[in-house]
Amino acid sequence: MEKTETIKILSYLNSCYTNRFKFPKVNDENANKMMIEVWYDFLKYYEYPLITAALKKLIINHPKWPPTPGEIVKEAANLKKPESAKITGGEAWYLATKAVHQYGYYNSQKGMDSLPDSVREAVRNFGGFAALCHSKDDSFTKNQFIKIYQEVYLKNEDTAYLPPAFKEKLLLISENDEV
Repeated sequence: MEKTETIKILSYLNSCYTNRFKFPKVNDENANKMMIEVWYDFLKYYEYPLITAALKKLIINHPKWPPTPGEIVKEAANLKKPESAKITGGEAWYLATKAVHQYGYYNSQKGMDSLPDSVREAVRNFGGFAALCHSKDDSFTKNQFIKIYQEVYLKNEDTAYLPPAFKEKLLLISENDEV
């Protein structure tokens, strides 16, 4: 995304949220430059059509307040996610138990291979496919699995929306002992 497109985004927000979002700010060139730089810093990794689609969705779903750059980035990442990555806890439980019924204890590797990555990780954290096969199909087990799946989902979600270049910077920071 280019800076000129960032200015279009800011102007669009100003048009949609006339009393809550001011751009350009009258008689404050420094504030305008800073606003453009900050928004560009967050949005530069993405294509303009993707950002405008994310922005429009946020404006429709949350009309009272203008979205922040971070909210737009998260929404853009959500728009790019395949449907298999948008699985709820209940859907994950259904997929896991379906694999158990279809493949059983003796074909556990095929069962694991049939699951989406996030569900597979939740099954591993649950104790593995064999543990799932031997567990009771009751509400306690289901709730325990859903809780594990939600933890996996949140862990992955925390960095999933970050641009690759920014993820690399974070990784370098975490590897540096002096920080």
